[in-house]
Amino acid sequence: MLTMSLRNILITFSLGLLFSGPLWAQNGGFLGVGDIVKITVYGQPDMTTVTRISERNSINFPLIGDVAIGGKSADEAETVIARELSRRGFVKNAQVNLFVEQSFQALNDTVTILGEVARPGNYPIQGSAVEGVQSVVDLVAAAGGTTENAGAVVSLVRGGTGGRTKLDIDLYEILTSGTTNPASYKLAGGDVIFVPEMDVFYIYGQVQRPGRYRLERGMRVMQALSVSGGISDRGSEKGVEIKRNVDGAIKDIDVDATDEVLKGDVIYVKERLF
Repeated sequence: MLTMSLRNILITFSLGLLFSGPLWAQNGGFLGVGDIVKITVYGQPDMTTVTRISERNSINFPLIGDVAIGGKSADEAETVIARELSRRGFVKNAQVNLFVEQSFQALNDTVTILGEVARPGNYPIQGSAVEGVQSVVDLVAAAGGTTENAGAVVSLVRGGTGGRTKLDIDLYEILTSGTTNPASYKLAGGDVIFVPEMDVFYIYGQVQRPGRYRLERGMRVMQALSVSGGISDRGSEKGVEIKRNVDGAIKDIDVDATDEVLKGDVIYVKERLF
């Protein structure tokens, strides 16, 4: 089946990337403009502050005002704040803790994958402080490959000055034929890949194994019947019809064995009259 072949190919492409620890720490551990930080002072709950580092590389902290922490490590920033609290006579020997709740740089050095993959989430891209994924195929492999219910066509959503754009990418074609230029799908910071569920069709009535099945590309009625085990002894080869959604209305369509099956089609095999 297409599902297994696609998954096996992606396993072959797997990078074995194990991303541990916060992305901020992986990107050098230095605070920068746009980072959101949480600062606490032991024994002083009123001083707990969640703030964003400004374009001036500073934050506004209770009692001491602007403090320049951009370009410093968390430890260095804690020392600066503690020193100012002590120097100004507010808290002697202050124990300051700083946590990065969201890193602006990390967000711009990561890509996101959602949907039918083993490990959805954020991953660093190649060129960031930590060597990471470069292409759509790399990202899917790093996320553990697709699930059994994944479709072969994924969506790449990318932001830009002209607004967000969406591009559909046929993974199966890329991995099997090599006709698609992978450079067209090189990832950029902030990209989002969505792996949807597979397209399906349904088959009921006088067949051996009625139920829900993956719709392969270009599948014909006779192939769909074969997947379901074929027509039963009580079924009629001339009594095959498809219930199809056409412009929001369900229509019964008489079909031939060579007709193409579409996404969401319900194939029904009637019982022989005698």
